[in-house]
Amino acid sequence: MATPQSEPVDPVLSARKEALSASLPEIAEVYKKRFARVKQSILDYYIQADKGRGTLALLEKAFSDAEYHHRHQTRKSGEPYILHPARVALMAAEAGLDQQTAIIALLHDLIEDTEITKEELRVTYGDWLVEVVEGLTKVTSKDRTAGGAAMATYRKLIYSTVKDLRTLEVKILDRLDNMRDLGFLSRRRQREISQETVTVYAPMAQRLGMQDIGDELIALGFRYMYPKRFKMRLEALKELIRKEQSHAAGLTAMLETVLKDLRRSGVRVEPRFRRISDLIYERKTLDKALVGIKVVVSKSGDCYRAMGAVHIRYRVVPNSIKDFISNPKPNRYQALHSEVFMGREPVSIQIVSQTMEQVNSQGVLARRQGSNEELVRYYQSYLDLLDHYSGDNNELRMEDVLRYGQMETLQTFTPKGDPYSFASGSSVLDFAFSIHTDLGLHCDGAIIGGRRVGRFQELHDGEVVQVLTHKAVQPNPAWLDNVRTTRAKLAIRRFLNTQAHQRAHEVGRRLFGAELARLGLGLEVLEARGDFLAALQSEGWSMAQFYQQVGQHKIQVRNFLLERNLLNAEEQARLAGRDEPTLLQRLKITRARARDPVLTIKGTEEAFIRLASCCSPLEGDDIFGVQDARGMTIHRAECVLLHKVPLEDRIRVDWEKDERLRERRLSISLSQDQPGLLYKVSKVMRDLRVNILDIGLNRDVRTGQSDIRMLTEEVSPKTFRTVVARLRDIKEVKKITALLATPGRQ
Repeated sequence: MATPQSEPVDPVLSARKEALSASLPEIAEVYKKRFARVKQSILDYYIQADKGRGTLALLEKAFSDAEYHHRHQTRKSGEPYILHPARVALMAAEAGLDQQTAIIALLHDLIEDTEITKEELRVTYGDWLVEVVEGLTKVTSKDRTAGGAAMATYRKLIYSTVKDLRTLEVKILDRLDNMRDLGFLSRRRQREISQETVTVYAPMAQRLGMQDIGDELIALGFRYMYPKRFKMRLEALKELIRKEQSHAAGLTAMLETVLKDLRRSGVRVEPRFRRISDLIYERKTLDKALVGIKVVVSKSGDCYRAMGAVHIRYRVVPNSIKDFISNPKPNRYQALHSEVFMGREPVSIQIVSQTMEQVNSQGVLARRQGSNEELVRYYQSYLDLLDHYSGDNNELRMEDVLRYGQMETLQTFTPKGDPYSFASGSSVLDFAFSIHTDLGLHCDGAIIGGRRVGRFQELHDGEVVQVLTHKAVQPNPAWLDNVRTTRAKLAIRRFLNTQAHQRAHEVGRRLFGAELARLGLGLEVLEARGDFLAALQSEGWSMAQFYQQVGQHKIQVRNFLLERNLLNAEEQARLAGRDEPTLLQRLKITRARARDPVLTIKGTEEAFIRLASCCSPLEGDDIFGVQDARGMTIHRAECVLLHKVPLEDRIRVDWEKDERLRERRLSISLSQDQPGLLYKVSKVMRDLRVNILDIGLNRDVRTGQSDIRMLTEEVSPKTFRTVVARLRDIKEVKKITALLATPGRQ
């Protein structure tokens, strides 16, 4: 794409351009010959590919149009701009893509960088070209913020990709050519473009299976983002490869001997070393370059024979066998993976056929029979994610959207056999959200291998997962720490934000009503005066927005009413505290507040509600809420910190009434770890005739802190309150916190 002309002038680049201009006629002739060679190479390829049966008229027309409309444009390097689309078209031709893809490559910058219109292109080439070129055209920031324009550009690119995969193919080739020519830009632009390449376009290339191009994009981005580190890591990698060559040669020779029976049909054994693109975010010092051995056979059936021969000769590392031939990765990657002990250390073995090797490195650019339907569905899922969270652009970044489907290392299945791939460390929750958002929001665990597991259970390769749901289950902030996929994180965050807004609205409405009751007013009386609604309109608030402002502690009701003179003299005196109620009136007010809490909460945290860590309130405790900018913090009535809060700023809160029998999971923090503490806890439970389903003592060696984790049988709220009171009487117990149990067991 063309580089913005508003970029600050780099003195080094200016000097370089001046030197070039000294011999401009000679350089122009060189560029002209270079373009002629590129053009002829492209034409020769399609003449040979079509074997004289096809016509090159439309391709030649595209060359003519590209030359004409880019005739006055140059790149930062000083070369004619036409060389850029010509090189992109040449890469498309060399990759074996069709003539239409080469035409797209030649014309991909016309709408963005020239005066030609979409209608003119449509008349000459048809709708198919206009749709793709439009998908490759950036959304300008004239009508959007810079971040919004970028997201709109990505959205348009992916939308066009879903309709025609050639959009993304050309975009990746376009970005590769730009990265190869990045040295003429300023350091700032080099870093900006490299960061976008590494976080957005390299993952897109990898998803299309273009492993070689993806690696080059990352390596080039690494070079420009961290030049010193790149040089240091590159030299270190070269030195390690040199040192490990003899060891690698020995391993390959041993495998060649084992596979001698397959050598007649063709087999190649070679070492696999780490690539510089693997080291971009590596923090520790590189100590090993060899990552394994690759075995290339002629046919797919020979892959299994080769693995059998290797496993007969060498001991296999348990659970290391992965069959990506019968279960290919979403980007079409196919291979057999295994680890065997060849000496003292395990060696990773990758076995592929010649066709698989080509597809694994080139992806969709490899010419093979097969549908792109799976890849199209994959990018449709990106588009769905972008559309679903279109209102959250302030939080949604493209690299986050792309990350949720990248770097899958394990494959799981639904009971019907549908495959889902995830990164290592993903949980049952990730699986549930990948199937459907509602399934994730109410996930109550899963059945894996005939056994019920919690929603945070880590997934393992090859598992069949049956998701369980419960209508009472809802996300809480702890869920965010137990998911890996961006889809799950965004869905949970969106639910929590919506819940927080609803809670803020509810709290604001109740607080406002409490203040009006204190004044002896009703909302209808205040609204009838007219000044109140006028005050809201002057702020641009609806009634709902006003409640939310109050609930989020952005405004205080008493200050709002006083500052805008919305009260008469008697009401102002009462609100200011000069008209003190009698003792009997104060008792009535206290009792009324106890009977009518501003808010009822569950026993767990949510987006707007936090349980104070200083006093760890539990269900049944007498509690108050304290507002701040982040929401409401719940304290026990006897909390020392709560007593420092003015009485009028304490908000009466109560627990939701829930008389169901439920399992209870508790964490009991200890002030000191002494022998017999488990016995003391067990004795309390035995005396109360409450069965313990699971109990254990955890010690943190670094801090010296200990805590007892305990899961009880199903008990009533009344019994639970008695259990907590008795446990708190144990002098070594510092605090007790509740962990989630069923429904929504972990």
